[in-house]
Amino acid sequence: MMEEQGKKIFKWQLRVDGSSNTHGSGAGVIVSTSEGDSVECALHFDFKATNNQAEYEALIAGLKISIVLGADEVEIFNDSQVVVNQVLDEYQARDESMITYLELAKELLERFKEYRIVHVPREENEKADALAKLASAMINIWPNNISMIRLLQPSIVKTKEVGAVFGEGNSWITPIKEYLVNDILPSDPLEAKRLKYRATRYSVLNGKLYKRGYSRALQRCVGPEEAEGILKSIHSGNYGNHAGGASLAHKTLRQGFYWPTLFADSKRVAARCEACQKIANNIRQPPELLQSITSPWPFAMWGIDLIGPMPTATGGAKHAIVAVD
Repeated sequence: MMEEQGKKIFKWQLRVDGSSNTHGSGAGVIVSTSEGDSVECALHFDFKATNNQAEYEALIAGLKISIVLGADEVEIFNDSQVVVNQVLDEYQARDESMITYLELAKELLERFKEYRIVHVPREENEKADALAKLASAMINIWPNNISMIRLLQPSIVKTKEVGAVFGEGNSWITPIKEYLVNDILPSDPLEAKRLKYRATRYSVLNGKLYKRGYSRALQRCVGPEEAEGILKSIHSGNYGNHAGGASLAHKTLRQGFYWPTLFADSKRVAARCEACQKIANNIRQPPELLQSITSPWPFAMWGIDLIGPMPTATGGAKHAIVAVD
């Protein structure tokens, strides 16, 4: 249900903004509560998006994050007049992609008991706008309190198409999802207890498993097949800087991905990168253990001595000259 008028103070507030420019596309999302707690996310799009598409992606991402955080009512602030009025049914969406975005946004809004969406000037939405512009530029250094998420494809792409490319299979994700979705536990009581404890840090949203990080930001859990592609893309993709293992792992976390073997896999990918090996520092460590020698090369220093007297030899010789290395 929507409220156009009234002074009700909503417990949850959502500020979103999208950005599309020559550097790329991105979105900024800020979810806050009346107690002052907030979650800030920046989303970079690995696909081309118009300004209106970026605005819808920001709104959809913000609604999904709010749902996972447990919001049942929300007040939404957006500086896009087109998106706000289309959601309020005051403007009509004509483009096919805009119609699909609008349907998805309304589907998510129906999951709230109450909401209000408000159009605000850009000056009143500065922080979300700044996050969106930074995300579109895909900078490498982020504050610890801001989560960086990378969207590989538009939100309106069906989940089935994603599964054809990246399948979770029977990975570490499976038992956690089985418990959270179907309440299925392992037969071993000890293992079941451990799983219950681990699952408290995870949530399922639209069939995907997410882990809550230390900053309360959501990190999408991925299986082994997708993890390999993500690491290679961040390490040596269009925006990669061939970072080392530890740096690569931290960048992956900041961009919103998680799996248990992240740090070990990051070191492996960085160590096997051919380009990194070509420009790496020369290894001066010898292949075998060095042994001390008395001279740098054979007969570098001679030792000569005269020995004798000895029994008289032919010609009357009684002494001998000895030369050694």
